[in-house]
Amino acid sequence: MTDKLIYLTETLLTKAITVGLIEPRDLTYFRNHYAQLFGYELTNSITQTNPKLAQINLADIASQIYLALDGNQITSLGNAKEQIETRIIDELMPRPSTIEAKFRQIEQAQGIEAALDWYYLLSQNTNYIKTADIAKNQSWSTETEYGNLEITINLSKPEKDPLEIAKLKSLQKKTTGSYPQCLLCIENEGYSGDLNKPARQNHRMLQLNLDNNAWYFQYSPYLYYPEHSIVINQQHRDMQINQQALKNMFSFVEQIPHYLIGSNSDIPIVGGSILNHDHYQAGNYVFPLEKTSVRFSHSLAKFSDITLNYLNWPLSTLQLIGCKSDLLQLAELVIQKWYTYKNPKLGIISASEQGVRHNAITPILRKLSASNDSYCLYLILRNNRTSDEHPEGIFHPHRELHHIKKENIGLIEAMGLAILPGRLAAELKEIENLLLLNDADSAVTSLLFDDRLVKHEEWLKALYMKYPLFSPNNVQQILQIEVGLKFSQVLENCGVFKLCSSGDSGLREFLSNLDS
Repeated sequence: MTDKLIYLTETLLTKAITVGLIEPRDLTYFRNHYAQLFGYELTNSITQTNPKLAQINLADIASQIYLALDGNQITSLGNAKEQIETRIIDELMPRPSTIEAKFRQIEQAQGIEAALDWYYLLSQNTNYIKTADIAKNQSWSTETEYGNLEITINLSKPEKDPLEIAKLKSLQKKTTGSYPQCLLCIENEGYSGDLNKPARQNHRMLQLNLDNNAWYFQYSPYLYYPEHSIVINQQHRDMQINQQALKNMFSFVEQIPHYLIGSNSDIPIVGGSILNHDHYQAGNYVFPLEKTSVRFSHSLAKFSDITLNYLNWPLSTLQLIGCKSDLLQLAELVIQKWYTYKNPKLGIISASEQGVRHNAITPILRKLSASNDSYCLYLILRNNRTSDEHPEGIFHPHRELHHIKKENIGLIEAMGLAILPGRLAAELKEIENLLLLNDADSAVTSLLFDDRLVKHEEWLKALYMKYPLFSPNNVQQILQIEVGLKFSQVLENCGVFKLCSSGDSGLREFLSNLDS
């Protein structure tokens, strides 16, 4: 077993040199360091490393080392596989201050894009970004009347219940004494993990100044899109969408002009899964929302220099184009007006009888040119009312769609990128088999005997009604199209002003209030 550990350790060190994590000069030091850590004695003869090293990542090597360690050594390193593997990689990593200094050095010499490219690759090479897990996801696009919607079946995270998410704020008081307080807290940097929180020993963050306040920047461990990043407040405090939030977003794109930045709404059901820590999401990616057409434009006398478009998008979305100062003024006005806007005929009630706010906004910002004061700001109008008919939310995926999607529709999905639960991968495969029977009665009968599939009964019947024949050549494509269309319906459920004459009239009424 010692020979195997030595072999794997040498492979780990060689790979770390290859990706630039350590220098050749460090080899002897780390060789001795790992020998002590793993509890074996070195000899003068070192086993040759894997000749296919380029195809191996650090995480795979760390996993093999974990399997090669005995119980005593495992206890000394941690109490879970993830903790041990993360600890092994962390031993190779510089301290946060060194990472920060290197990043700033590259930024000064080559610019912010080059610096972020370096940090992005570092986050992948050190397995903070879970590239192996991400590779398991299934992705495709579906053409709809709103443009191509992007679909991902996420095989790395469990499905979340929207009612449980809504309890997070009330749970905050009960968890104040825990460390770290949540998964976004800066105290996660270097944290060894426990039964409820993942190991973050390989985690390194970058300091960020937004409008003269302390924030931090990191990439998401489970990238939902290229360069998916998270901007995190130094303090553990509730999310708030107000003018200060918008100032923070402008400050971000001024520093990183090739990135888009957005925020979830700040209340349950229409917000994200973490509402008790102020944060934004950013990245170098163009979303379907940005490619859709304009439904109609609206002129405001008070803001004549701003282009205001209402988009042909299932969620009610305003597109504002102009300079920073004008956009901040208009956006603040939109927020103020929307937070108190009521239209009972359309089911829009701004707050409960107890004064708890229902209306919310999902903001997204992109700098249109690095060289001038031109920005595009999207404001998605949201409402989180519930009813007896729709206890999860009136403007939330309705129950007939829960067989595909029941989670909150947050920022990323509101922009047209679906993150569907991992359970669907296996379920869709079974649905494929039932469709290939080309016998609706037999297919439905078989489905009713499977507890996992019974929720798809009406959908299966509808598919048999819509398509005359299924074959191995078309069945997967058909299901991908139909899942995409289901996601389109999900987004339509979330729109407060429906794309119809009454919805358009209601939206125009709201816009008219901005000039009053």
